[in-house]
Amino acid sequence: MLCSFTREFGSLDGLDPQLDLVDGTAIGYRNFLHQMCSYLHYRYISLLISENKAFDSLHFWVLLPLKKNDLQLGSKKIYNLLASLYIPINSHVTVAETGKANHEILLKDVCKFGPEQKLTMTSSAHQKNAARLKRNNYGGISIKSAALVFEGTWDTFLDITYRHQNTESKFHFVLMSYISEMLNFTFTYYLHTKYTWGYPSNGSDCFNGIIGTLQENCGDCEISTTGLMWKTERMERVDYVTDTNKFLGAFVFLKPSLSEVSIIYELPFSLTVWITFSVTMAILTIILVFVRQTENHLQSKNEISEPVFWSDAILDTIGIICQQVPENIINRHTAARIIFMFLLLLSVFLVTSYSAIIVSLLQTTSSSINSLEDLINSPLRLSIVDVLANEVTDPTVEKLFKEKLYNQPVSEAFTSEEVGMEKIRKGLFAFHGLFGANKIISDTYEEHEKCRFKQIPMFMANHIGFPIKKGSPYTEHIRQSVQWLRETGIMDREVKRWYYQKPQCISGVQNFVSVGIQDFYPTMVILSYGILFSIAMLVLETIYCKYHNRITISK
Repeated sequence: MLCSFTREFGSLDGLDPQLDLVDGTAIGYRNFLHQMCSYLHYRYISLLISENKAFDSLHFWVLLPLKKNDLQLGSKKIYNLLASLYIPINSHVTVAETGKANHEILLKDVCKFGPEQKLTMTSSAHQKNAARLKRNNYGGISIKSAALVFEGTWDTFLDITYRHQNTESKFHFVLMSYISEMLNFTFTYYLHTKYTWGYPSNGSDCFNGIIGTLQENCGDCEISTTGLMWKTERMERVDYVTDTNKFLGAFVFLKPSLSEVSIIYELPFSLTVWITFSVTMAILTIILVFVRQTENHLQSKNEISEPVFWSDAILDTIGIICQQVPENIINRHTAARIIFMFLLLLSVFLVTSYSAIIVSLLQTTSSSINSLEDLINSPLRLSIVDVLANEVTDPTVEKLFKEKLYNQPVSEAFTSEEVGMEKIRKGLFAFHGLFGANKIISDTYEEHEKCRFKQIPMFMANHIGFPIKKGSPYTEHIRQSVQWLRETGIMDREVKRWYYQKPQCISGVQNFVSVGIQDFYPTMVILSYGILFSIAMLVLETIYCKYHNRITISK
């Protein structure tokens, strides 16, 4: 009895918080314990407990029949009382009743597989030689669920031909179908046909889309057959069963050539090589000047010697480096010829090596873009598929949206997969698609182009899982079923069946790439500067000659 229990123990302070024993019913609220001592109060308290969800997996209840004085509450009345309450399948409610023998006590576990279902009871697992209640068999009940169809129609939803549309929804729908067969339940669909996975609504605590249908006091769905990304703001409204897959969307682009992202004419040699070569050429130039001056000094007075100037020596050295034969390279003396020979050999080795490396670099793609930060700082233009939205608070992603997307017209920043993938073919363009992008690559791109493709994911926290109503009693069973599908390989099989895999580079070679104006643009700039500088020097020399001649004539 409730009253006798209270008198015997005095209070609940000494009880195990995981086990509440109450004669005739269960109650987790101490302030009611000393006040309710009649049958009418039992029903009221039981209803109060049910409405406050005290029949859950965190509480253990044992209900004892009451027989005292004129107040009697047998096990039959207890069952009738519990039949009007919702006792979910994850609860721990046990009813004790007297057996055929006076000393025999029978324990029975009770629960309901749904709010509108009948009370189910069986022998308790705490009793020896008892048949345990199989709570992983829902008995064919119907559970309300939400599904998302944002591409195509429901008629082609499970058609493998259209697997590039609604890929995430189809994959998770199939997994939930397996789970419904394992747990023996059916689900009725609430279809969403807009891009409403679930976002906050202005001025309302209820989210829109699937999350809104799962929120308590906002929707009447229990589970979602569509997987959603794990997000902090969503986890405050719903629970996630477990992760099923990772979001596979990423920025896709053709790896640009080195000439498109850097100046290839700076790459063949390191700074050390350039310094060594320059120092060597400078030393040989100094030695050449010294040798020629010495040779002129040793010549006889009858021989005509040419004057040696530092400016001529420097210009001769530069001419040799640029494969231009100096005007006075022919020399009668052996020492000067040997120095000229070493200058020419050094120049030949340098030019040959430099040219070979430049030819190789012209056919090489760049591997410098490996992260979102690299993508932001690259010359590539960006766009994303028109069903994605910026839901993350990562500063790098926010920077990407502000610097690469929001400064473009909406129609160019957010476009379809067909348009985005076609722009990639033209080069210096990256597109963030969904699951049809891999299909377009497989169907329309050449083999050598597939070898140039690279992907950079935008969402780092990209886990996807089944959302479910917060505190749902079905969470643990569905979680175990998902884990079983993963361990048996069924989930991996469905991933390969529904997701277009990233195209593989089979040949491992790239096609010949023709050289464009951009590849030798730096040389054209240097040539232009050289022409302008030579014209400027010609003007200065002309002015100097006229001025010098005028002074000479005046004298």
